[in-house]
Parts: sequence; C-alpha cells; structure tokens
Amino acid sequence: RGAREATMMHENDLEFVTEVDGKVIPPSSSQPTNSVLSNMKAGGVAGGSSLNNSSAPKSSYSPGSSLPLGASFNQSAHPTACLFHILFKGIAFTVYMLGSKAMEGIMVTVLCILLLAADFWVVKNVTGRLLVGLRWWNKVDPVTGATSWIFESAAPTSPDGTNATTNSFDSKFFWGVLYITPILWALCFMSAILWLRFNCFVTLAIALVLSFSNVYGYYKCSADQRAKLNDMFNAGAEMGMRTMIRNGVFGRLGGMFSGGNAQQQGAAAPQVQPGTFA
Repeated sequence: RGAREATMMHENDLEFVTEVDGKVIPPSSSQPTNSVLSNMKAGGVAGGSSLNNSSAPKSSYSPGSSLPLGASFNQSAHPTACLFHILFKGIAFTVYMLGSKAMEGIMVTVLCILLLAADFWVVKNVTGRLLVGLRWWNKVDPVTGATSWIFESAAPTSPDGTNATTNSFDSKFFWGVLYITPILWALCFMSAILWLRFNCFVTLAIALVLSFSNVYGYYKCSADQRAKLNDMFNAGAEMGMRTMIRNGVFGRLGGMFSGGNAQQQGAAAPQVQPGTFA
C-alpha cells in the first residue's frame, strides 16, 4: 500500500507523523523545522560570517579623533582664553545683526556697548597676556599728572632659563581674530552709511574705537608684528613699482610731460620752413 501522511495537533504545534504500510514511523528526536526556513537561516548565518570575514577597507574615523585645527582648541595651550578671546565679539556682532528683530533699538545699542566693553577689557588684560605674552597700559604720575603709555612684551626665556615662546596656535588665533574684528565693524559702518542707518552710528563708532585701540596697543607691544607689517608694506610697494615699470607707466608719463612742453614751445616759436616753389 502506498505511503500516506497524517497530521496531528500537539500542544498547539504541528507534528508530522509518517505511516508506511500500516507501520507508524515516530518523528525524529530533533525538532522538526521547515526546510525552506532552515536553508534561509543557514544562508543568512553563512552570509554574515562571510561579511564579517571580508577584507573590506576599514574607516579611518574614530570617535576620539580630534577635529580640524580651525574647529577645536586641542592644540592651544590656553583653550579657555581662546574661547573668551572670541566669545564677546561674536555675541556683540550677533546682537547687532539680529537683535533689532527681537528687541528695541535702544536695547540693542546698550547690549552691544556692554559686550564691546567686556571684550575690550578681556582682550587688553587677559587674552593678550596669556596667548601672546603682551600687555599695554597707561600710568598717571601722581605728582605732575602726566599720562604715560607703557607697552610690554614677555621675555623670550623665563628666569629659570627655560623656553617661554608662545604657542603657535595661540599666536595665530589671537592676531587673526584681532585684525579681523575692526575690518568687520568697518564694513558694518560703511553699510550703515549707504543705507542711512543713523541709529547704528553710536554702536559702530564705539566698536571701531575699542577694536582699533587693542590693535594699535598690541602692535606697539610686538616688535615681531611691526617687522612683519613693515615687510608687507615694503613688499607691496616693491610689487607696485615693478608693475608700473613693466607696464611702462613712467614712460607714458614722461611722454605726456615732454609732449606738453613741445606743444608749448611750438606755440611760442613756430618753425618756419623755406618755400619750395619759385
């Protein structure tokens, strides 16, 4: 008699029992599984192992890797000073640009003046001394009442003989932010003139005065910055002279002056040529 298959329900599970010629063959001791699902599962395990063992190039990113130089203070010897060197400037500039949309004009002016004053004090008394080893201040003689301005720079070596050179990142960050600040406020001042925003003149005038004061004070302190600026001006003048010589500007100017003199002489004493006719 041909084989036939019967199904029985056991504990809400399907159990397959095979009966051949009246003889019941008990199921295997292992749990019956669907062959398709088993193959899929085996294939998935094999695929996962092959993926894990693949020789794909690994990413060089690691969560602990440092950010680029311009986006972090990891290479700074005084990261807190770097933060405060730009903090009040950024807040003041943001309040000036966006504060008029959220508050009255007088409040924007007052907040900007307070932030600019705080930035001036921090740069003059804290960040300049820590980041580049410079400071400037004034002293009033109690007897004569005369005011004298003092510009100081730290010694290249400390008293114990160790090297006291400033950090390269701190120096570049300090001078870069110091020079960019008055340029930004100058652009805002010209924009206010073009758009006739007279209510902003007080804020912008104070910003320009305070930022240029710090630039001039630290410029007087640093002999290195004075030498760099002098070299830059000399290089610019030399480049301009070479360009003018290359384009023949001096020759054209000389031709214009010589041509003008010849015309004046010709008008004063015209040349007379003998006639060629009989």
